[in-house]
Amino acid sequence: MLSQEEKIYVEQACLKLKERGWFPGEKFDLSTITEQEIAGFEQQHQVTLPSLYRTFLTSFALPQKSIHICATIYDMGDFGPLWLRFDCPRTMKDISEQMEILQEIRDFCELPEGCFRNLIPIGDWGAGWGPLCIDLSKPEEMVDGDDEDTWSLVWFDHEDFDWDEQYLGEDGLLHGQAALPSLKVLLDWYFYGELENKYEQEEGVTPTYEWYQDTLKL
Repeated sequence: MLSQEEKIYVEQACLKLKERGWFPGEKFDLSTITEQEIAGFEQQHQVTLPSLYRTFLTSFALPQKSIHICATIYDMGDFGPLWLRFDCPRTMKDISEQMEILQEIRDFCELPEGCFRNLIPIGDWGAGWGPLCIDLSKPEEMVDGDDEDTWSLVWFDHEDFDWDEQYLGEDGLLHGQAALPSLKVLLDWYFYGELENKYEQEEGVTPTYEWYQDTLKL
């Protein structure tokens, strides 16, 4: 997408999330993160953030720095609801702090220096399963929805501390388990609710905000 198309897409995604009933009575403010601050972050950490993520960071400030949302998704062959904790940084420092947490894990697991340099933490998969990250070594333009090895959103099981055996690649970088093909798919499914009509047709259940809340009681 072109930059203007990305801006419209992200803004509409946030508005659609609210339209679908999430965060009732709460206001979505405009983000105060600037392109200059993102450039400074990229220089500090020697990374280049995906264009769509940059657009997300500079669009809206959602009600909390970290939100819990649910959507109907395809996950490991299953089609159903899955909760997600998604980070909505107010400043680039918020992202740096999440990266520092990954460094603490690196120290605990005695992993090689620099093995996290391809990872940008953006939340927690399953809202408690483990860190969800953008893997910068997997360009989104190369993503193939049918090939999980190309997926750019990955997660790391917080109960598994053999990260050197489970996730460390021959390139010296950590590559997590496939979560979603891309950030766009995350926004399509979790913000736009793209799969909800299909779920209703197949299961005879309408995934509403209230229905998602009820899944927490199961």
